[in-house]
Amino acid sequence: MLPNIDLRIANMIKALEQVILPALPREQRQARDQAMLVAGHLGMIGEQWKSALRYEQVSLDDLAGLARQLLPDAPELLGPRLESALAAAEACDRVNIAALEQANIDLGNAVDAVILGGEDHAPLSQAASDAVLAYGLRHARRERTWFKANHLDPDRDELPAIAEIFAGAD
Repeated sequence: MLPNIDLRIANMIKALEQVILPALPREQRQARDQAMLVAGHLGMIGEQWKSALRYEQVSLDDLAGLARQLLPDAPELLGPRLESALAAAEACDRVNIAALEQANIDLGNAVDAVILGGEDHAPLSQAASDAVLAYGLRHARRERTWFKANHLDPDRDELPAIAEIFAGAD
């Protein structure tokens, strides 16, 4: 029987912490720091990997919702770009994480262009500004939760579990 991904990740962390780090001389600070960094990232990946596809789906859906709200206010030259990116996002393969990631990038770039107002730097309407701010709050909380295992967020204990960031996302 082959070991599952969780066991493989746990074994890599164990090897780093129990074999590699103790074998590194104390004066090799950079090598020790990098080994601990790799162990930390592996631990975070161990917490995230089963939810990664859902995370990308929810992120894209939320961004698409913002794009739809911005469409009426999109400058004339940027509206077609936003519509095209939105259509591509809606048509992407939702079980292919690479396709979801690319759709998030492409749609995000189109949304950014609209927010910046094109070459004329046209201001957003109040409704569009409110939509951007509301999206920003949701997105920041989702990302903070996704990365809370790195222990850098001072309020990490107040953040929900990863599974909770998907609640009501359908």
